[in-house]
Amino acid sequence: MNMTFRLHRSGLIVSNPESTAFVLHAEINLLMKIIFILLLFAASTAFGQDPFLPYLTGKPPLIAEDLGTETTAEGLRIHRLVFQSRVIQGLNGPMPVLVYAAIVHPAGTGPYPAIVRLHGGGGNADIPAAISSAKEGYVSLVLDIPAIAGKGKNTRSNFPDSRAKIAAKPDATYSGLFDAVLAAVQSFYLLRAQPDVDKRRIAIAGSSWGGYTATMTASLLDKDIAATYAAYGSGNFLLGTYEKQHIERLSEAERTEWLKYLDPGKRARQITKPYLIATASNDRHWSWMAVQATLALMKGPVHQFYSPNDNHQMKYPGSALMIPFFNQYLKGGTPLPKVIPGKIERLTAGGTCISYRVTGTAHLLSSRIYYTNPDDQPLWTERKWSFIEAEPSGKGFQGIIPMTGKLNWYVLITDNNPKLGKDTVSVSSLIREN
Repeated sequence: MNMTFRLHRSGLIVSNPESTAFVLHAEINLLMKIIFILLLFAASTAFGQDPFLPYLTGKPPLIAEDLGTETTAEGLRIHRLVFQSRVIQGLNGPMPVLVYAAIVHPAGTGPYPAIVRLHGGGGNADIPAAISSAKEGYVSLVLDIPAIAGKGKNTRSNFPDSRAKIAAKPDATYSGLFDAVLAAVQSFYLLRAQPDVDKRRIAIAGSSWGGYTATMTASLLDKDIAATYAAYGSGNFLLGTYEKQHIERLSEAERTEWLKYLDPGKRARQITKPYLIATASNDRHWSWMAVQATLALMKGPVHQFYSPNDNHQMKYPGSALMIPFFNQYLKGGTPLPKVIPGKIERLTAGGTCISYRVTGTAHLLSSRIYYTNPDDQPLWTERKWSFIEAEPSGKGFQGIIPMTGKLNWYVLITDNNPKLGKDTVSVSSLIREN
């Protein structure tokens, strides 16, 4: 085939008429391939998109019903309302997810730091807790968390009972926990829109399922929040949680979807702001192994407390850490104490010597090393943690555990410092495996 080519500013021109159809056909094929690749990329991107992404708008939700404001004798203002989170497909057609909430404002005009407080499973919008926080100088929002709140306690909230927590079929938005986290995100936006709130100093706090929700919310709103406090509640469900067996029963596709979008362990590396978890050494809902795998991914300051020999409760003195923690990071207050582990030495005469330092203490009341043999008690919820009192040694502390075999241990200190907002606080090291 004889063809003549010449250059033109609009492109390459073929002067041989017989070749024109050939060139156009090739160009069309190339164009179709490019369009197909772009469509394929767009489809795969949309299919794999984080389901929370469309809702991270920064805008407060629609107020479906304003229930008015009352002022207490102390000057606190309690504003009750119902907001619409989203519209979902219910058993009888489309239905709005309605969330009852209350915002408690301190007396005065602010601006104040603020907290979204998230209740545990079976709980409801805890107005007394919000009042308590407001008395500490925090604007506080509480809500009925969809799929987590107790049924029938507040008829103004609306969420279908049929939506299970451990489900992701056909996708993660069909889990009740999706709506739990979404409502917490929208509560943050609503709280931030209050005129007496300092937008740079807003924290998330939650207990149990509320602690899970707080951790999820922190991962989604890291650039906006100041700190996160969780009592129980973490990620890495397959490393030991009450729900592990339910997750494992899902089909492989549904399990993959749930873990990817609803397990905080998959998102924890997005958390760069201060985070504290207070939990129990034997917690049946989130094992310390799951907790620490989640903490290990976080990129900001991390604090922890383990209440020894407790299972989804914290009886140890000084375990109320939320206000001291938030005072540190939202008000520039006195820092919490920290435990800094040192050397671990197996002694030839028997036993294991643990060395560590502590910082930020005012009047140290106790300094203990808790330990257990995991081989003797393989189920973490049933382990017996013994302790020894550590002794001052140089610039730190030292204690000898009377065991040389496999060992789990951690340091727990209790300090008295009224500047923290509580008479006593207790903090721990991470649990170590040696």
